[in-house]
Amino acid sequence: MNWVLNTIAYADLVKNDNFGQLDMLQSIQEIGFKTVELRSEYFDGSDQELRDLKTTSQVLGMQVFLSIPAALFEAGKLNAKLDEFFTLPQAVGAVQLKINLGAYDPASVADDMLIVNEKIAQTGLSIVLENDNTPETGSSDYFKGFLEKYANDHVGMCFDVGNFLFFHEDPVQAVQKVLPYIHYVHLKQVEEATRASLAGLSVGDVDITSILKAIDVEIPVAVECQYLASDVDEVAEKSKLICVILKPV
Repeated sequence: MNWVLNTIAYADLVKNDNFGQLDMLQSIQEIGFKTVELRSEYFDGSDQELRDLKTTSQVLGMQVFLSIPAALFEAGKLNAKLDEFFTLPQAVGAVQLKINLGAYDPASVADDMLIVNEKIAQTGLSIVLENDNTPETGSSDYFKGFLEKYANDHVGMCFDVGNFLFFHEDPVQAVQKVLPYIHYVHLKQVEEATRASLAGLSVGDVDITSILKAIDVEIPVAVECQYLASDVDEVAEKSKLICVILKPV
């Protein structure tokens, strides 16, 4: 698999104000990950940090993706922060942006996507749209309806394997519906009965193996789960073990 490590793996350590994403990059590179997915909610708000993240990832030879916890569409309209969605990834040297799709308006979405694709052409970014954990804007049918019309080489789906269980859709069946449009995968585990995201990937109700068998091995797959850890080395050990376990898939 084309493995990516999402920095949520270090979430326990982020609670310490003295530990940020810059502190993770060396560890992630040493584990063997060639791509890191940064999270905008972990930024400290300074331009200096953004510059340092870009420089450090380049020195380490790492590819950068960026996750922003927002939706492309809100109440049928393009998000008012659309410009920020495209400038922030550039500031950290990211080549891909992950955001939620959100609720679009069928009457205006074609014109809206012209604007989005123009920004993609201007910046060189790709965007992947993630299914959230609601049936209204997270179901596979909803995504298939959108992607059949608006997916292209630079617009695709971030298939979050766990979010479907929040509204009791089988992710193994869901992946077959949207398979041609999946450009990226988020791996996490969920306990369906409690609708809780779990630490690590070893326990939960998501059939991760079956999902990965359906996906092309060239598609980037991110380990997007928090590890309960007290130091960087512990996170590294657990992340490396997951990739070894899932490698034969």
